[in-house]
Amino acid sequence: MPFVARHRAILLAYLGMIGLLLLTSLFSPGFLALAHLRSMSVLAAFIGIVALGQTFVILGGGIDLSVPWVLNSSAVLLTLISNGQDGPLGWAMPLILACGGAIGAINGLGIALFGVPPIIMTLAVNVILQGGILVYTGGAPTAGAPPLIQYLAVGRIGEFPVVLIIWAVLAGAASLALSKTAFGRHLYAVGTSPTVAAYSGVPTAQTTVLAYVTCGLTAALAGMLLTGYSGQAYLGMGDPYLFTSIAAVAIGGASVLGGSGHYIGTIAGAFVLTILTGLLPALNLSNGALLIVYGVVILVTVSLASEAFPELGRALRRLAVRRPGRPRNMAEAIKTPAGNREDMP
Repeated sequence: MPFVARHRAILLAYLGMIGLLLLTSLFSPGFLALAHLRSMSVLAAFIGIVALGQTFVILGGGIDLSVPWVLNSSAVLLTLISNGQDGPLGWAMPLILACGGAIGAINGLGIALFGVPPIIMTLAVNVILQGGILVYTGGAPTAGAPPLIQYLAVGRIGEFPVVLIIWAVLAGAASLALSKTAFGRHLYAVGTSPTVAAYSGVPTAQTTVLAYVTCGLTAALAGMLLTGYSGQAYLGMGDPYLFTSIAAVAIGGASVLGGSGHYIGTIAGAFVLTILTGLLPALNLSNGALLIVYGVVILVTVSLASEAFPELGRALRRLAVRRPGRPRNMAEAIKTPAGNREDMP
């Protein structure tokens, strides 16, 4: 089926998510309760929002290692500027989002215009941000989250958490951008081959910068929402999201080399990582075991989604149906001794 073949990686991600959900429910009977699913979805939303920008960057053939401290910086700045009050949020939130976008633009410009490798550029920016926040706060940010931010992170509209509504809106916008806009087509082209894309008239530098700007914006937004969820900002709160943002994209079926994948798959990846975290207490496993499970899941899902896996299956089938002694080509037939050719047609 063409649809299944085209979206095989994404379908595998969702099948894996459902399988993990059912497996975890066997060890934890209340895991599928509505209240627990709602709480789990909120945790997945934070990963999904951070991973949205990371998806754009990876589809374009890059990677953003500055996510942890863009997130952490936005959280710290929000609490320091607002001082726990809603009043300044009218200008503080747009300012913080603009700062996140500006950091993304710096990453993109360094990579697209000056040729700095993405790992080096974004890692350097991450370290600079970390040092700057440590100097600015003295290593101990103390202000709490404003009530409005807490409502956005843990509040509900009816039975639906507000953060899930925010995530759904962002997911819809990201899916439309990737599937229906020129930017989406350009992003896939740049991720597949920047050289070919440039010769085809694709604005490669502009596309790369815009992808990193998106990553900076989503990291900054996630930092503010996480501040509301935890009630305060603290140093290091963004560190877990470096791995999870990249892992969600990989588990969701995107190629880590760029050019293929979709944010719809990343959503499944965010849920897979959240379910694995919930599996820990059910199996009495440590955090070290979780890291091992994370690595195994990524290896398995990326291997299943890669092009090499079906090619390996086809090669094994060809070997299975080949008759013993039959030469594969004319050169092999010429080298075969005459006494061994009696089984040839």
